Amino acid sequence: MRNVTIAKYMLMTIMLVLSISESIQAQTLQGIVIDDQSKEVLPGATIYIPDLRTGAVTDLNGKYFLNNLPKRKLLIQVRLIGYSTLSQTIDLNLTTVKDFSLRVSIIEKNEIVVTGSAFTTDAKRTSVAITPVDKIKILSTASDNLVQSLSNIPGISTISTGNSISKPVIRGLGYNRVVVVNEGIRQEGQQWGDEHGLEIDQYSADRIEILKGPSSLLYGSDALGGVINILEPILPSPGKIRAEINSQFSSNNSLSSNSVMTEGNAHGFTWRARASYKNAAPYKTPIETVYNSAYEEKSVDALLGLHRQWGYSHIHASKWYNTIGITEGERDSLSGKMLDENGNVPTENKLHSRSVSVPFQDVSHSKISAVNNFIIGKSQLRFNIGVQQNNRKEFSVTKESPEISLKLNTVSYDLKYYLPEVNNLETAIGISGMRQLNENLGREFLIPDYQLDDIGIFSSLRKSFDLTTLNAGLRYDHRTINSEELNIDSLILFDSFNRNYSSISASVGVTHKLSQKVDLKANLGRGFRSPNIPELASNGIHEGTQRFEKGNKNLKSETSLQFDLGISYDSKSVELSLNLFLNNIDNFIYSRNIDGETMAIDGIDYPVYSYIQGQSTLKGGEFTLDIHPIKNLHFENSLSYVHGQNEAGNEPLTLIPPMKIVNELKFEIPSKNGRRLQEPYLKLELVSSLSQNRIDQFETKTKGYSLVNIGIGSHIRMDEQTALFFIRISNLLNTSYFDHLSRMKEIGVNGPGRSISLGLMVPIGIK
Repeated sequence: MRNVTIAKYMLMTIMLVLSISESIQAQTLQGIVIDDQSKEVLPGATIYIPDLRTGAVTDLNGKYFLNNLPKRKLLIQVRLIGYSTLSQTIDLNLTTVKDFSLRVSIIEKNEIVVTGSAFTTDAKRTSVAITPVDKIKILSTASDNLVQSLSNIPGISTISTGNSISKPVIRGLGYNRVVVVNEGIRQEGQQWGDEHGLEIDQYSADRIEILKGPSSLLYGSDALGGVINILEPILPSPGKIRAEINSQFSSNNSLSSNSVMTEGNAHGFTWRARASYKNAAPYKTPIETVYNSAYEEKSVDALLGLHRQWGYSHIHASKWYNTIGITEGERDSLSGKMLDENGNVPTENKLHSRSVSVPFQDVSHSKISAVNNFIIGKSQLRFNIGVQQNNRKEFSVTKESPEISLKLNTVSYDLKYYLPEVNNLETAIGISGMRQLNENLGREFLIPDYQLDDIGIFSSLRKSFDLTTLNAGLRYDHRTINSEELNIDSLILFDSFNRNYSSISASVGVTHKLSQKVDLKANLGRGFRSPNIPELASNGIHEGTQRFEKGNKNLKSETSLQFDLGISYDSKSVELSLNLFLNNIDNFIYSRNIDGETMAIDGIDYPVYSYIQGQSTLKGGEFTLDIHPIKNLHFENSLSYVHGQNEAGNEPLTLIPPMKIVNELKFEIPSKNGRRLQEPYLKLELVSSLSQNRIDQFETKTKGYSLVNIGIGSHIRMDEQTALFFIRISNLLNTSYFDHLSRMKEIGVNGPGRSISLGLMVPIGIK
């Protein structure tokens, strides 16, 4: 009841804030956006205020107008395709008219505004390693899911099961060591599972911020490895109504993917509605068609909001549903072809069918949330609360009744209060937490029924100087897990137990501008993660590994101490960055077979693996080099490396990605302002994954490989809006390969072969 009571008091506080804030006098801001050199007006430029989540688009005369703004300092971002993004802090007590000049950019260096850190700020002013990914980047990868679209970002990898299931890995850490935040609400499914993907519509993401390293200070337990922060599109300015159509087709698995969205703003009352649908047949490797790898995904989401001078309030509702076939990989001893669920070689029709066979998953995720930011004089109060339900059903025998059925209900909240800035010192204090209830509804049981309660209090500081910024923070968390006993036919499958975990997180960092072109940042952070329920309570056979897994109720929380050092160089034609990290984790949790212990079940001896813990170390970094020898030629390069060592067992950590090198050569065909086609391009990409020979005892070595991808595309100017089309050929040479983090490697199934993808995003101005 503690978390529920806290949420009630928070809501009462919000109502009081609203009644006070309505009396605040509104302010306006208007002006013109022009080209820095030619002085021509720039239609279609976006002026955005992150703290208010409001903005405007310049009209055909380059003019913009914003109203219902508070009289205070606000960070404003101005961006347009082909120009460097501009960020400025403006005091609306002093001005109501502001013109902006944008510089043509031949390099994709932008003054990125970050919202996933403690304070909304320019990315170069935060000491944490953060990588932003925009919507164009997400769409143009032609990926089957959102996590897959991030796989070539430096420091990011994915644990995949076929084309439809992908789990994010940040600097070698994944599963419950990475937190996903979707529009201010922590995404909670059964993320501990190998075959449990992310239940989010990829078309709903307008921008993603990837926080690398311990982020427990803001996000609590599980953010040991980092955070994937997913942000929604900017809502229209008052009086505007618009729509958007997204469509993609991929030849490899005959993927048909479509999404329709409409949104509007009537005098500050905002709304959005989106519906998306995907359907794919089994995918093909260069060798074979992968039986029972089809999937179907459906999702709808809606938003109602209110924007006033006191801030904004958004109500979100979404429903996501996915049916996914699971490939077992059993083969005919003579032909080597895959077998179906009946032990027969499937017919051609069945092999290529879009319908799934057993085993398969039915997963649904429902969420309702309120996201709010209130301006109170020179202070701010941000309050987010969400209710979500995850239903997971796994069918392995018949399609009528699931063997495993899990229902997870989660209520989460997050409140931050930003004190008035004093002498360039910003202070934020907050409280966050959640309650979870897990219930088994099936015939087989992987984990027990349990209740989890989280609560954390924290404070963050930022002191800004002309060239230097100091960041610091402290947080205390407490987690309680109550697990229920499960008794079947007088056999106790799970014991009841109660566990409490407390931990302190801290962070201190600095950024410094060494020169006009060189920036330096350093950060020291302490994070933590409480044991998850499978680690505490597992008591059965893991079908994917054919071993008996035994939980350990005496596990302690993992704690990490990570040091980050980053340096970047920006010039007119060269952009270079180097980020290094060293992460020491105490009480790192992993499983081992101790003294050859086995468990006999139905006449079969299964090795018993128990969860234990010890010290581990991860170190490595990311290097990027973007060279632009001439105006329209872009040569972008990145390298990622992670070295993971289990110090307790004196052996490599499991599921550590190999070194990855990505090279991209992109030529933009010159286009003049006013032309329909903007920045048409030709692109050649080489993705090289080196051999991984440092493996855990459960793994096998993986040979290195290189994939060639090519693409063409262009933006299409449509008055005040911009459309996008692209054609991409992935794995052009139809190379056979195994990804080290692919679970399909365990059953001898290669990665996807050649695929031709066509994508289109069309904005429609209705009013």
